[in-house]
Amino acid sequence: MIEPEVSVFVSKGDGGLGHTARRTWSALRAAGTRESGVEELCEAVGFTERTVVKHLEGLAAHGLAVQGAGGGWVASDAVQGLPEPRPGNPALARTVS
Repeated sequence: MIEPEVSVFVSKGDGGLGHTARRTWSALRAAGTRESGVEELCEAVGFTERTVVKHLEGLAAHGLAVQGAGGGWVASDAVQGLPEPRPGNPALARTVS
């Protein structure tokens, strides 16, 4: 039996990355294949460096972001082809089996 879809961006209390991580991920995706530095992402999303780094670590753990050769971050190949994330409607979901 397949369980309902569970968004990666549900609250931390529910085992997800949280809705604020979605903002960081959206900024990373908006950059496309260009590497984004932590400082650049902080400016784009309005979070502190510590918060953005935590988001990037969580995104990387879920296979959604990778650190590039230049030290910046890019959305991983695993998310290419997914619809753009929209506020209030998580675009990235996985099926729990």
